[in-house]
Amino acid sequence: MPALWRRHPLALAATFVLLLTVWRIAAMAPGGLDLFFDEAQYWFWAQNPDFGYFSKPPVIAWLIAGSTALAGDTAFGIRLAMPLCYAVTAALGAGIAATVYDRYAAAWTAITLATLPAVSLSAQLASTDVPLLLFWAAALLCWLRYWREGGLWWLGFGLAFGAGLMSKYAMAYWLLCLPLALLLVPETRGLLGRRGLWLGLGLGLVLFLPNVWWNWTNELASFSHTADNANWSGPTLKPHKLAEFAAAQFGVMGPILLAVFAWAAVSWRRLGPQERVLVAFSAPVLGLMLVQALLSRAHANWAAVAYIAATVLAVGFLLRQGRERWLCASLALHGLAAVAILHGASLAPALGVDPWNRLRGWQALATEVQQRLATQPHAVLAADDRAVMAELVFYVRPAPDGWVKFRSQPAARDHYELVSDPAVIGERPVLYIARNPIPPALAARFMAVEPQPPLARHRPTRGPEPYRVYWLRGFRG
Repeated sequence: MPALWRRHPLALAATFVLLLTVWRIAAMAPGGLDLFFDEAQYWFWAQNPDFGYFSKPPVIAWLIAGSTALAGDTAFGIRLAMPLCYAVTAALGAGIAATVYDRYAAAWTAITLATLPAVSLSAQLASTDVPLLLFWAAALLCWLRYWREGGLWWLGFGLAFGAGLMSKYAMAYWLLCLPLALLLVPETRGLLGRRGLWLGLGLGLVLFLPNVWWNWTNELASFSHTADNANWSGPTLKPHKLAEFAAAQFGVMGPILLAVFAWAAVSWRRLGPQERVLVAFSAPVLGLMLVQALLSRAHANWAAVAYIAATVLAVGFLLRQGRERWLCASLALHGLAAVAILHGASLAPALGVDPWNRLRGWQALATEVQQRLATQPHAVLAADDRAVMAELVFYVRPAPDGWVKFRSQPAARDHYELVSDPAVIGERPVLYIARNPIPPALAARFMAVEPQPPLARHRPTRGPEPYRVYWLRGFRG
């Protein structure tokens, strides 16, 4: 390796992460891709800051409220905080590696974490994984330092643990990993007698209480939704889902790093105590998600928190084995993936294969919806689908005078149903955009149901996605 890299690894790694972050921000600035419907929904949440929302805790909405205050209510403004958060996560990962190994491993960890394929993709989209990974890394760093040094590091652990729970409920995996670390790594058991461990856990749980209260006063919406996502009903195992999830992990972490992590984990006896802690804070999450995939389903990102400790371990293990070239090969692969992710969206339609098709066509559809709304002053907008509702509420400009999403059952199915108030309709007409025919029960709530010419969302590599359109008049309440 060049002598300069050997002499100043941390400075060069910091420069690399900074330039990578600038590149990511510059690549998203021109736009071109519409919001994913989850992103549009998070923006909607951000308009009303709260301690919770239907499917997630509140930190993602708070982040977007801050970034859009700076950069405007645009796709760029909504996504701006994501690459910045990942730069901080890379620095925290470097801190973990410096604690377990040395500054050279810390530099390699920062670069490697910043270029993981899943990070390159996630950095361009607003998602709850972004703050979750930041706070997971912060909690692990502070916990390791408290184990080694004592002092007030427990305070940082507690704050990060609580902030992580307020970012995504997957932070609760800490309560799986921590006991396993204490059980499997005897050197950590002295923490059981230290007040800081319990104070940190207690502080984190106290910080989480506002979200618990929000759930209690809002139909237990987030907790119920999370339980529904697990979906353990059904009599049969699903080995094909297990295979899909396992294969996807090679894309999340990268094939070389994931193979090295597995190699390191099975070399348990050759690992030091701190390296074993890294296994305890990664392997159990992966194992749990493999079981989840076998029993039901698991999205590729559901094990994302495992890859903080897993990356530190894979990097340190390779450096200890003198196999730095493997890290260089992995970085080259991840660099190619980053280029494809950052600049492939403009080329994909011409190639006939478009992984970004779910982020196209929404703004054009909203323009057509606005033209229909303009024919009826003060009309109310409604939709039968969460994705359509989210995209239209964001993209229809000027914003409609009101909107509503009708419940088809007593329990709300999404945040729009949770907060929707049909009383806003009054005597005004409703423009109803629907994937499916209007349900008879809903039609019966209006004096007149007038079918209109349909609309369609157009994407370059897919056929038109049709939507039914109705004018609903004479709301009966």
